[in-house]
Amino acid sequence: MDINQMSYFINIVECGCNLSLAAKKIHISQSALSQFITNFEKEEEVELFKRKNGRLDGLTESGEKIYRYAQEITQKSIEMEELVKREASKQKGTIRLGVPSLILRVYLSTYLPNFVLEHPDIRIEVTEGGCNDLRHMLINNDLDYAFLIEPTNLDLKGFEQHVIDINEMTAFVDANHPLAADDLLNWSQLKPYSLATFNDTFTTYFLIKNKLTEAGVPNDVMFTSASWDYLIEATRNNDIVTILPKPVDRFLSSDEFAVKHFHDFVPFNVLLCRPKKKAYSDVEDILLENMLDFFYQPVA
Repeated sequence: MDINQMSYFINIVECGCNLSLAAKKIHISQSALSQFITNFEKEEEVELFKRKNGRLDGLTESGEKIYRYAQEITQKSIEMEELVKREASKQKGTIRLGVPSLILRVYLSTYLPNFVLEHPDIRIEVTEGGCNDLRHMLINNDLDYAFLIEPTNLDLKGFEQHVIDINEMTAFVDANHPLAADDLLNWSQLKPYSLATFNDTFTTYFLIKNKLTEAGVPNDVMFTSASWDYLIEATRNNDIVTILPKPVDRFLSSDEFAVKHFHDFVPFNVLLCRPKKKAYSDVEDILLENMLDFFYQPVA
């Protein structure tokens, strides 16, 4: 039984031994499936299925054993194909880069297209997600690089961290909000208002929650999302306070929204992370050096 036949066998079982249904599911004729079963049982001298009134009626004891092996082998085959694709992509100069959507928009919307145009042999495969999800993918070797927010909670013995930007979380409010006239905010001033921020797939969600707890702000975060523009729109014409990274302000009109800094702000520090290796490929080094050069900020 080859890998394709194992797939046929598994689909027949999963379709309750209904050959007509299995044939439709895998786009093969019912007669071909029936012939496969007949030929296999005859050639191997083993019955896979019980019969009742000329129809398949469940697996035999031998069929059960063969079915379990077929499942394991087909799963391993799928995993091997995925591994081959990943290894091939590395050799072709593909970099798997994990980026939170905000960072992709704010920091990389200009950089990445220009980098790819300047390095046509290097392919950047971007995966968007929250920092928590991207961290797990980086640890599991499903990414080569990931942009994460400090603290990254990575083991520094196994991962490099390079500073891309040092910034802060700020409050975004409607231009007519009661807090819009204040120069600097204390976290305690947020008590009367409904709050919004990124959801719990983002590191900043937990940083904000901790800061609110420290400040004795009992009001829980009522609105969360992975979409910063939705959160901004949620503040329009009402008293909701949305807490987001300051770089978002470059996309907003100062006539419609106000950006307020905190005395004791929550940092928003962007780090580019990658696993430590004895040796990196040329494309990995090119991307890192280019990014660090592009985002370099001289100390005043």
